[in-house]
Amino acid sequence: MLKILEMKAAIIKKFGTSDVFEITDMVIPKPKNNQLLVRVFATSINPIDWKQRKGNHRFILGSPFPIVLGYDVCAEVVELGSEITKFKPKDIVFGVLDNKYGGALAEYALGTENCFALAPRNIRFEDAAAFPMVALTALQALRDKAKLKPEMVVLINGASGGVGHIAVQMAKMMGAKVIAVSSSRNQAFVESLQPDQFIDYTQQDILKIKEKVDVFFDVSGIYSFVKCKHLLNPGGVYINTLPRPKILFHKILQVFTHGKKVKTLLMKHNNDDISQIGQWVSEGKLRVEIDEIFNLNNISAAHKYAEAGHNKGKNVVIIN
Repeated sequence: MLKILEMKAAIIKKFGTSDVFEITDMVIPKPKNNQLLVRVFATSINPIDWKQRKGNHRFILGSPFPIVLGYDVCAEVVELGSEITKFKPKDIVFGVLDNKYGGALAEYALGTENCFALAPRNIRFEDAAAFPMVALTALQALRDKAKLKPEMVVLINGASGGVGHIAVQMAKMMGAKVIAVSSSRNQAFVESLQPDQFIDYTQQDILKIKEKVDVFFDVSGIYSFVKCKHLLNPGGVYINTLPRPKILFHKILQVFTHGKKVKTLLMKHNNDDISQIGQWVSEGKLRVEIDEIFNLNNISAAHKYAEAGHNKGKNVVIIN
Protein backbone atom coordinates (compact mmCIF):
# COMPACT_ATOMS: atom_id res chain seq x y z
CA MET A 1 0.00 0.00 0.00
CA LEU A 2 1.14 3.55 -0.69
CA LYS A 3 2.47 5.54 2.26
CA ILE A 4 2.65 8.71 0.16
CA LEU A 5 -0.72 10.46 0.03
CA GLU A 6 -0.05 13.27 -2.42
CA MET A 7 1.51 13.59 -5.85
CA LYS A 8 2.75 16.35 -8.13
CA ALA A 9 0.59 16.99 -11.19
CA ALA A 10 0.25 19.48 -14.01
CA ILE A 11 -3.35 20.64 -14.05
CA ILE A 12 -5.50 23.04 -16.00
CA LYS A 13 -8.37 24.95 -14.41
CA LYS A 14 -9.57 26.40 -17.69
CA PHE A 15 -9.10 25.74 -21.40
CA GLY A 16 -6.68 27.92 -23.31
CA THR A 17 -3.09 28.37 -24.43
CA SER A 18 -0.09 26.43 -23.16
CA ASP A 19 0.20 28.96 -20.33
CA VAL A 20 -2.86 27.58 -18.47
CA PHE A 21 -0.89 24.78 -16.78
CA GLU A 22 -0.28 24.85 -13.05
CA ILE A 23 1.96 22.49 -11.08
CA THR A 24 0.27 21.48 -7.86
CA ASP A 25 -0.17 18.73 -5.26
CA MET A 26 -3.09 16.35 -5.61
CA VAL A 27 -4.36 13.35 -3.71
CA ILE A 28 -3.14 10.09 -5.24
CA PRO A 29 -6.18 8.37 -6.83
CA LYS A 30 -7.43 5.01 -5.61
CA PRO A 31 -7.84 2.24 -8.22
CA LYS A 32 -11.25 0.70 -8.80
CA ASN A 33 -11.59 -3.08 -9.01
CA ASN A 34 -10.77 -3.05 -12.76
CA GLN A 35 -7.91 -0.54 -12.56
CA LEU A 36 -4.19 -0.37 -11.90
CA LEU A 37 -2.47 2.47 -10.09
CA VAL A 38 0.87 3.19 -11.75
CA ARG A 39 3.80 5.45 -10.89
CA VAL A 40 4.49 7.38 -14.07
CA PHE A 41 8.09 7.60 -15.27
CA ALA A 42 7.39 9.43 -18.50
CA THR A 43 4.65 10.46 -20.90
CA SER A 44 4.66 11.86 -24.43
CA ILE A 45 2.66 14.56 -26.15
CA ASN A 46 0.16 13.72 -28.87
CA PRO A 47 -1.95 16.20 -30.86
CA ILE A 48 -5.01 15.16 -28.87
CA ASP A 49 -3.36 16.53 -25.72
CA TRP A 50 -2.97 20.14 -26.83
CA LYS A 51 -6.31 20.06 -28.63
CA GLN A 52 -8.00 19.03 -25.39
CA ARG A 53 -6.07 21.71 -23.51
CA LYS A 54 -7.58 24.26 -25.91
CA GLY A 55 -11.06 22.87 -25.20
CA ASN A 56 -11.72 21.20 -28.55
CA HIS A 57 -13.40 18.20 -26.88
CA ARG A 58 -15.24 20.00 -24.10
CA PHE A 59 -18.66 19.37 -25.65
CA ILE A 60 -17.93 15.63 -25.63
CA LEU A 61 -15.87 15.22 -22.45
CA GLY A 62 -17.17 18.13 -20.42
CA SER A 63 -15.13 20.46 -18.23
CA PRO A 64 -14.33 18.49 -15.04
CA PHE A 65 -11.70 20.93 -13.71
CA PRO A 66 -9.05 20.57 -12.48
CA ILE A 67 -8.06 18.40 -15.45
CA VAL A 68 -4.89 16.32 -15.74
CA LEU A 69 -4.08 15.75 -19.41
CA GLY A 70 -1.94 13.12 -21.15
CA TYR A 71 -2.50 9.54 -22.30
CA ASP A 72 0.82 7.82 -23.07
CA VAL A 73 2.76 6.33 -20.15
CA CYS A 74 5.70 4.22 -19.21
CA ALA A 75 5.17 3.41 -15.57
CA GLU A 76 5.60 1.03 -12.65
CA VAL A 77 2.59 -0.87 -11.30
CA VAL A 78 1.98 0.17 -7.70
CA GLU A 79 -1.47 -1.11 -6.73
CA LEU A 80 -3.98 -3.47 -8.31
CA GLY A 81 -7.75 -3.61 -8.29
CA SER A 82 -9.26 -6.95 -7.31
CA GLU A 83 -10.10 -7.88 -10.94
CA ILE A 84 -6.59 -7.41 -12.35
CA THR A 85 -4.95 -10.69 -13.43
CA LYS A 86 -2.28 -9.83 -16.04
CA PHE A 87 0.02 -7.65 -13.94
CA LYS A 88 1.63 -7.53 -10.52
CA PRO A 89 3.18 -4.78 -8.41
CA LYS A 90 6.59 -3.52 -9.66
CA ASP A 91 5.88 -4.57 -13.26
CA ILE A 92 7.14 -1.95 -15.72
CA VAL A 93 4.36 -1.28 -18.23
CA PHE A 94 3.62 1.03 -21.13
CA GLY A 95 0.34 1.97 -22.73
CA VAL A 96 -2.43 4.51 -23.26
CA LEU A 97 -4.64 5.60 -20.36
CA ASP A 98 -8.39 5.28 -20.88
CA ASN A 99 -9.69 7.92 -18.47
CA LYS A 100 -11.51 11.04 -19.57
CA TYR A 101 -8.67 13.43 -20.51
CA GLY A 102 -6.07 10.77 -19.63
CA GLY A 103 -4.23 11.79 -16.48
CA ALA A 104 -0.59 11.04 -17.40
CA LEU A 105 0.82 14.46 -16.42
CA ALA A 106 1.08 13.38 -12.80
CA GLU A 107 3.32 11.22 -10.65
CA TYR A 108 0.59 8.56 -10.38
CA ALA A 109 -2.21 7.60 -12.76
CA LEU A 110 -4.98 5.04 -13.25
CA GLY A 111 -5.83 2.79 -16.17
CA THR A 112 -7.70 -0.43 -16.84
CA GLU A 113 -5.88 -3.67 -17.67
CA ASN A 114 -6.54 -3.33 -21.40
CA CYS A 115 -4.48 -0.12 -21.49
CA PHE A 116 -1.14 -1.72 -20.75
CA ALA A 117 1.46 -4.30 -21.70
CA LEU A 118 4.84 -5.07 -20.21
CA ALA A 119 7.31 -2.49 -21.46
CA PRO A 120 10.18 -3.63 -23.70
CA ARG A 121 13.24 -4.16 -21.50
CA ASN A 122 15.83 -3.09 -24.05
CA ILE A 123 14.78 0.57 -24.40
CA ARG A 124 14.69 3.62 -22.16
CA PHE A 125 11.57 4.59 -20.22
CA GLU A 126 11.23 7.78 -22.28
CA ASP A 127 11.27 5.76 -25.52
CA ALA A 128 8.64 3.36 -24.18
CA ALA A 129 6.44 6.33 -23.27
CA ALA A 130 6.65 7.67 -26.82
CA PHE A 131 5.33 4.57 -28.58
CA PRO A 132 1.82 3.67 -27.35
CA MET A 133 -0.74 5.99 -28.95
CA VAL A 134 1.09 6.56 -32.24
CA ALA A 135 1.95 2.89 -32.67
CA LEU A 136 -1.59 1.74 -31.89
CA THR A 137 -2.96 4.33 -34.33
CA ALA A 138 -0.60 3.30 -37.12
CA LEU A 139 -1.19 -0.42 -36.58
CA GLN A 140 -4.97 -0.18 -36.44
CA ALA A 141 -5.07 2.13 -39.47
CA LEU A 142 -2.89 -0.03 -41.70
CA ARG A 143 -4.00 -3.48 -40.54
CA ASP A 144 -7.67 -2.96 -39.73
CA LYS A 145 -8.79 -0.04 -41.89
CA ALA A 146 -6.54 -0.37 -44.94
CA LYS A 147 -6.24 -4.20 -44.80
CA LEU A 148 -2.67 -3.64 -45.98
CA LYS A 149 -1.13 -6.56 -47.86
CA PRO A 150 2.32 -7.18 -49.38
CA GLU A 151 3.00 -5.29 -52.62
CA MET A 152 0.24 -2.75 -52.01
CA VAL A 153 1.27 0.88 -52.46
CA VAL A 154 0.65 3.19 -49.50
CA LEU A 155 1.24 6.95 -49.44
CA ILE A 156 1.85 8.33 -45.95
CA ASN A 157 1.39 12.09 -45.74
CA GLY A 158 3.08 13.42 -42.61
CA ALA A 159 5.78 10.75 -42.55
CA SER A 160 8.07 12.59 -40.12
CA GLY A 161 5.52 13.00 -37.33
CA GLY A 162 4.63 10.69 -34.47
CA VAL A 163 2.12 8.45 -36.23
CA GLY A 164 3.74 8.96 -39.62
CA HIS A 165 7.24 7.69 -38.86
CA ILE A 166 5.84 4.63 -37.09
CA ALA A 167 3.44 3.99 -40.00
CA VAL A 168 6.33 4.03 -42.50
CA GLN A 169 8.09 1.31 -40.51
CA MET A 170 4.97 -0.81 -40.03
CA ALA A 171 3.96 -0.59 -43.70
CA LYS A 172 7.44 -1.79 -44.68
CA MET A 173 7.16 -4.64 -42.18
CA MET A 174 3.87 -5.61 -43.84
CA GLY A 175 5.57 -5.80 -47.22
CA ALA A 176 3.99 -2.72 -48.78
CA LYS A 177 5.61 -0.20 -51.09
CA VAL A 178 5.79 3.08 -49.17
CA ILE A 179 5.70 6.63 -50.53
CA ALA A 180 6.65 8.92 -47.66
CA VAL A 181 5.66 12.60 -47.80
CA SER A 182 7.35 15.22 -45.65
CA SER A 183 9.40 18.39 -46.02
CA SER A 184 13.07 18.61 -46.97
CA ARG A 185 13.75 19.64 -43.36
CA ASN A 186 13.11 16.05 -42.27
CA GLN A 187 14.13 14.25 -45.45
CA ALA A 188 17.23 12.58 -44.01
CA PHE A 189 15.28 11.30 -41.02
CA VAL A 190 12.40 9.94 -43.11
CA GLU A 191 14.75 8.33 -45.61
CA SER A 192 16.51 6.57 -42.73
CA LEU A 193 13.23 4.66 -42.27
CA GLN A 194 13.77 3.26 -45.80
CA PRO A 195 10.59 4.19 -47.65
CA ASP A 196 10.55 3.24 -51.33
CA GLN A 197 10.05 6.85 -52.36
CA PHE A 198 10.33 10.23 -50.65
CA ILE A 199 8.35 13.29 -51.74
CA ASP A 200 9.11 16.78 -50.46
CA TYR A 201 5.71 18.45 -50.38
CA THR A 202 7.33 21.90 -50.48
CA GLN A 203 8.78 21.08 -53.92
CA GLN A 204 6.14 18.79 -55.43
CA ASP A 205 2.36 18.81 -55.29
CA ILE A 206 1.48 15.29 -54.20
CA LEU A 207 -1.98 15.65 -55.73
CA LYS A 208 -0.26 15.74 -59.14
CA ILE A 209 1.91 12.63 -58.84
CA LYS A 210 1.45 10.09 -61.64
CA GLU A 211 1.57 6.96 -59.51
CA LYS A 212 -1.67 5.47 -58.22
CA VAL A 213 -1.82 4.17 -54.67
CA ASP A 214 -3.85 1.55 -52.85
CA VAL A 215 -3.84 3.48 -49.57
CA PHE A 216 -3.67 7.22 -48.96
CA PHE A 217 -2.94 7.60 -45.25
CA ASP A 218 -3.30 11.31 -44.51
CA VAL A 219 -1.76 11.43 -41.06
CA SER A 220 -1.47 15.22 -41.23
CA GLY A 221 -5.16 15.61 -42.05
CA ILE A 222 -4.51 18.07 -44.86
CA TYR A 223 -6.30 16.51 -47.82
CA SER A 224 -9.94 15.50 -48.09
CA PHE A 225 -11.11 12.37 -49.87
CA VAL A 226 -12.52 14.59 -52.61
CA LYS A 227 -9.11 16.11 -53.33
CA CYS A 228 -7.10 12.90 -53.44
CA LYS A 229 -9.52 10.19 -54.60
CA HIS A 230 -8.10 10.41 -58.13
CA LEU A 231 -4.81 9.02 -56.75
CA LEU A 232 -6.48 5.84 -55.50
CA ASN A 233 -6.65 2.63 -57.44
CA PRO A 234 -10.12 1.06 -57.75
CA GLY A 235 -10.92 -0.33 -54.31
CA GLY A 236 -8.30 1.94 -52.75
CA VAL A 237 -8.65 3.31 -49.22
CA TYR A 238 -8.34 6.87 -47.94
CA ILE A 239 -7.67 7.08 -44.18
CA ASN A 240 -7.72 10.17 -42.02
CA THR A 241 -7.11 10.18 -38.27
CA LEU A 242 -8.81 13.60 -38.04
CA PRO A 243 -12.49 13.07 -38.93
CA ARG A 244 -13.86 15.96 -40.94
CA PRO A 245 -17.34 17.52 -40.70
CA LYS A 246 -17.95 16.51 -44.33
CA ILE A 247 -17.11 12.84 -43.75
CA LEU A 248 -20.74 11.75 -44.21
CA PHE A 249 -20.79 13.44 -47.63
CA HIS A 250 -17.53 11.68 -48.50
CA LYS A 251 -18.99 8.34 -47.41
CA ILE A 252 -21.87 8.89 -49.82
CA LEU A 253 -19.50 10.02 -52.58
CA GLN A 254 -17.45 6.81 -52.34
CA VAL A 255 -20.42 4.92 -53.82
CA PHE A 256 -19.60 6.53 -57.16
CA THR A 257 -15.82 6.00 -57.12
CA HIS A 258 -15.24 2.42 -58.32
CA GLY A 259 -15.15 0.90 -54.87
CA LYS A 260 -12.83 3.49 -53.34
CA LYS A 261 -13.34 3.75 -49.59
CA VAL A 262 -13.20 6.47 -46.95
CA LYS A 263 -12.05 5.39 -43.50
CA THR A 264 -11.63 7.35 -40.28
CA LEU A 265 -9.90 6.01 -37.23
CA LEU A 266 -10.30 6.37 -33.49
CA MET A 267 -7.59 4.43 -31.70
CA LYS A 268 -8.86 1.53 -29.59
CA HIS A 269 -7.29 0.33 -26.37
CA ASN A 270 -6.06 -3.20 -26.94
CA ASN A 271 -3.73 -5.12 -24.67
CA ASP A 272 -2.84 -7.61 -27.43
CA ASP A 273 -1.89 -4.80 -29.83
CA ILE A 274 0.28 -3.08 -27.21
CA SER A 275 1.98 -6.41 -26.51
CA GLN A 276 2.64 -6.91 -30.23
CA ILE A 277 4.14 -3.44 -30.48
CA GLY A 278 6.35 -4.22 -27.49
CA GLN A 279 7.55 -7.41 -29.17
CA TRP A 280 8.45 -5.56 -32.38
CA VAL A 281 10.34 -2.98 -30.35
CA SER A 282 12.23 -5.67 -28.43
CA GLU A 283 13.17 -7.37 -31.70
CA GLY A 284 14.51 -4.12 -33.13
CA LYS A 285 11.88 -3.99 -35.87
CA LEU A 286 10.34 -0.76 -34.68
CA ARG A 287 11.97 2.38 -33.30
CA VAL A 288 10.69 5.72 -32.13
CA GLU A 289 12.34 9.07 -32.77
CA ILE A 290 12.51 11.44 -29.81
CA ASP A 291 12.64 15.08 -30.81
CA GLU A 292 12.71 16.96 -27.49
CA ILE A 293 12.59 15.88 -23.84
CA PHE A 294 10.95 18.10 -21.23
CA ASN A 295 10.10 17.71 -17.54
CA LEU A 296 6.85 18.30 -15.71
CA ASN A 297 7.84 21.78 -14.58
CA ASN A 298 8.19 23.04 -18.17
CA ILE A 299 5.07 21.38 -19.52
CA SER A 300 3.89 24.71 -20.95
CA ALA A 301 6.97 24.89 -23.17
CA ALA A 302 6.48 21.26 -24.17
CA HIS A 303 2.90 21.88 -25.30
CA LYS A 304 3.85 25.07 -27.12
CA TYR A 305 6.60 23.24 -29.02
CA ALA A 306 4.38 20.28 -29.92
CA GLU A 307 1.53 22.50 -31.03
CA ALA A 308 3.82 24.30 -33.50
CA GLY A 309 3.64 21.08 -35.52
CA HIS A 310 7.19 20.84 -36.85
CA ASN A 311 8.54 18.18 -34.51
CA LYS A 312 10.40 15.13 -35.75
CA GLY A 313 8.88 12.04 -34.14
CA LYS A 314 7.70 12.50 -30.56
CA ASN A 315 8.18 14.89 -27.65
CA VAL A 316 8.54 13.34 -24.21
CA VAL A 317 7.87 14.65 -20.70
CA ILE A 318 9.77 13.11 -17.79
CA ILE A 319 7.60 12.78 -14.68
CA ASN A 320 9.59 10.61 -12.24
